[in-house]
Amino acid sequence: MLLYSIVLVQVLLAICHGSLAEKMMRPKFKDIKIWSEEKMLSHKVVYDNSDPHLNFSMEVHQELHDVDIHLEVRIANKQDSLYTTTLNTTLNVCRILGFANQSPVGRFVHGFIREYGNIIDNCPIAKGSYFINKFWWPEDPTTAILPELEFEIIWQAFHIDASKKRTMIMNDHFGGEFVVQDVNNLKPGIFAMLPKVA
Repeated sequence: MLLYSIVLVQVLLAICHGSLAEKMMRPKFKDIKIWSEEKMLSHKVVYDNSDPHLNFSMEVHQELHDVDIHLEVRIANKQDSLYTTTLNTTLNVCRILGFANQSPVGRFVHGFIREYGNIIDNCPIAKGSYFINKFWWPEDPTTAILPELEFEIIWQAFHIDASKKRTMIMNDHFGGEFVVQDVNNLKPGIFAMLPKVA
């Protein structure tokens, strides 16, 4: 009877606070280091572990003719580092923007991100302020069954001028882990974003 009463009180408290907690795997950033070539641009990246959301702001000080983004990602199983995934790729921002304008998938992703702020629309990238506020990717509680992970992300940007000379303008390093935790503010999963079929 005592156990039943305790469970009932916990359920009532959870209802009063909005919803029951669900298990969810979320990132926890332990280390964020950012650098920018201040003559060309400045930027900030802030992540709130408690909400969670990402804020990104960038001030472009001079027009950027073209930009390449280089991304390196390492994700490792915390229990067994033999299970590691790595990604090493370079993408051209202007080509990505062209994809966003021409592809239905690109328009969907670009439109989704655009709801969170003022983002780059075309090249060359004009002087001005660009930002993404309170951005969070859709999540799904099924990820709670996955093993916890450690991650390291290197994000670099290179300006390409008219003579094809490359200059590094951003060099960011992020480190942390994906951990399973109880959350009360689950964001809708990717499948919840798809149109409903009657």
